[in-house]
This record gives sequence, C-alpha cells and structure tokens, in this order.
Amino acid sequence: MNLFFLSFSLVFALFLSSCTDKSKEATTVISDDDSFNDLKVQSNSKYTLQTVSGKKINLEYKNQVLSSKDYAGKIVLINFWATWCKPCIEEMPSFNSLSQKYKDKFIIIGILFERNKNKKDLIDFIKKYKIKFPITFGEENFRIAKAFDDVSMIPESFIFDKNGKLVKKFIGKIKEKDLDFFINNETLK
Repeated sequence: MNLFFLSFSLVFALFLSSCTDKSKEATTVISDDDSFNDLKVQSNSKYTLQTVSGKKINLEYKNQVLSSKDYAGKIVLINFWATWCKPCIEEMPSFNSLSQKYKDKFIIIGILFERNKNKKDLIDFIKKYKIKFPITFGEENFRIAKAFDDVSMIPESFIFDKNGKLVKKFIGKIKEKDLDFFINNETLK
C-alpha cells in the first residue's frame, strides 16, 4: 500500500509541475504585443534576391507598392519566368531591347520560378539569350512569388510606375509594343 501511495504521489507531483510550465508558456505567448506583430509583418514584406552575378537586390513589397533604394524613380517590371517556358524565352529579346532603350528610366528583374536550377546551366542560358537585365535565383524567389498574388503561371509579370505603385499585371507573354508604349508614356509624366 505504501508503494502505491508513493507512486501516486510522484505521478501527481509530475503532473503539477508540468501544468506550471505550460501556464508559463501560455503567458509568454499572450504577452506577444502589437509591435512584435508589426515587425513580423514588416520582415515578411522585405526580400533579398540573389542574382547570378552575385549581386543582391533588396526589395520591399507591401500593399501593392514596390520600393527599393536601388530602383527609386524607375519603372520596374518584375518578371516571373522559367528556362523551359517557351513564351518566357520569346519575351527575352523584347526585354533586352527595352532594358537597353530605357536603361536610365526602366529596369527588369527576372525572377527565376524554377527550383534547384544549376547555377552553371542558368549562366549558360543567360549567355545563350544574351540577357542584359538581372536574373535572380534561389528560394527567396518563391517567397516573393507568394507575395505577388501567389504566382502560379508563367510568364507572369508586374509593372510598377516611378513611385512604386503596381500599375498592371500581365499573365502570359507581353508584346514589346505594349510595354514600350507604357514605358514611353510613363516617362513623359
């Protein structure tokens, strides 16, 4: 009987000590204040994309506004694409042409939407198609794709005016004349 009482007492003591630990955890979670939540939201809207050349592109995308110290005052086209996508490849000459024509006013950022792409193969692809604008790769590309309406089809592109406001979303191949017209009109404002 004493052995039963001793065993019961030990189990009861362990039960009480675990309840105390859980109540402390609950207190910690409840003390999570608004400023911490604001920081979490803010950190989820900032992205550091890695280019093939090793450059980092820092962007913030929140409430359909894109901001970047590097591209302030420029029209920005964010293009989600893949090396196996025929319409994506068909856009490359137009993008090259427009990125050179408007190089002081317009930037294209090509965001590779392809997992586990070998860097050397990607560099070879860039050389083959003579791509003249930054191409990013890596897992951060998929995190930013979630913020851009959860990109699911490619090519998918988003154009932002000089103030960083989202102006238009394109699904599918963009015609060069349409993009040229938009850039030309936007630069005249």
